[in-house]
Amino acid sequence: MAVAVLLTGVLGLTACGSGSGAEKSAGDSGPVTLELWDTDTRPERTENLKKLISMFEEKNPSIKVNYLGLPTDSYMQKISTAIATKATPDIITPKASDISALVAQKALAPLDDKFQSGGWNDKISPAMTQSSKAAAPDGKLYLTPATSLADVIYYRSDFYKNAGLSAPTSWDDFYAAADKLTDKSAGKFGYTLRGGNGFFSQFVQMVYPQAGVDKFFREDGTSTLDDPAVIAAAQDYVDLYGKDTAESDLTADFKTMVAQFGAGGAAMLSHSIGSYPTHVAALGADKIAAVAPFPSKSGKSVLTGRMTTGFAMFEASKHKEAAWKFLEYTMSTEGNSFWAQKSGYLPGNLEVSKEAWVTDNPAMQTSIKAVDNKDAVVLEQPFYLPEFNSITTTDMLPDWQRVLQNQLSVKDFLTQSAAKLTKAQQKYMKK
Repeated sequence: MAVAVLLTGVLGLTACGSGSGAEKSAGDSGPVTLELWDTDTRPERTENLKKLISMFEEKNPSIKVNYLGLPTDSYMQKISTAIATKATPDIITPKASDISALVAQKALAPLDDKFQSGGWNDKISPAMTQSSKAAAPDGKLYLTPATSLADVIYYRSDFYKNAGLSAPTSWDDFYAAADKLTDKSAGKFGYTLRGGNGFFSQFVQMVYPQAGVDKFFREDGTSTLDDPAVIAAAQDYVDLYGKDTAESDLTADFKTMVAQFGAGGAAMLSHSIGSYPTHVAALGADKIAAVAPFPSKSGKSVLTGRMTTGFAMFEASKHKEAAWKFLEYTMSTEGNSFWAQKSGYLPGNLEVSKEAWVTDNPAMQTSIKAVDNKDAVVLEQPFYLPEFNSITTTDMLPDWQRVLQNQLSVKDFLTQSAAKLTKAQQKYMKK
């Protein structure tokens, strides 16, 4: 749960940290206190992040890191207020979709020079580094490529076995299995579809690879959401609703989907590798399997959900050298191994990626093998657009639910949404 901190408390904490200058500068030999704000305060994650901090402090006794969890549903308001009042902390855990807005406010410090001089180009996954840079409107590195997500399709291997089905290897297999594993009278469905909050990530995961479209925008800046292949694939996906999914999926968010999947109400679920530990804890590893989104009928392999996650440094930090030491620790073999494993994400550190907890995780191995395919293309979501998040959440969600209820056609939905994204992209291109 997000920590319910009052705003004055948030600002007060930074006043005695990076903003006041009360501590010695990072270049001094004396102790330094860093302020770290966390934007994703799930209880288990918070506990793991605090452990990571204590591990760092043990290695760096002259540096102390104060942790502060921000309310998950309003953290950007807190951050914006801190920027406006010049009371920012030293370190933040932003989402990739937050980078554009923070860079626009000149709030974050670019990390390119430190990253290169520290030799991290040779130690961190090049694909993750590139993905992190792609989130910024100026193409610079603001977010450490510490960990990464990747999309997979989870399926109940026990359900497949009982139904005499082999592991799916194509979109035709997927749709056929969704239909065969549906028994409405028993309250069992072949798939659980995300109709509620956060729908867009799963929509992209299931539609763009099926369509074989590997870019969000054409060279002229027009959105590919209205591409005929995307519209056709989206129609196939929408047709699952109410037939091979529960009608209650209309408002399903991630927690609802996971509960349905774990309780046996759905045989398949689309999500990232990050949820693998949750499924294993609920069902056991022997009942869970995962596959990467399948190639299109043309044979093109499009990979989605390759979202880098990490840490960023505020430009106003008075302790940049100390803050960079912490950021480096999150990418080091020790720190990265702990943090990535506890998060359930792919590690950015190339040495850590060889560790047993990675090689023995089928969801991770599925994702790694998919990206190792020389013909595969990674679809990068345009987080660099300031409007992207609001368009794909606030604007599109109610229309998406209208589509599921046959109140709006798939074509009209995607055409209207494409127009908004095109306007945002072409505005960005002019700048």
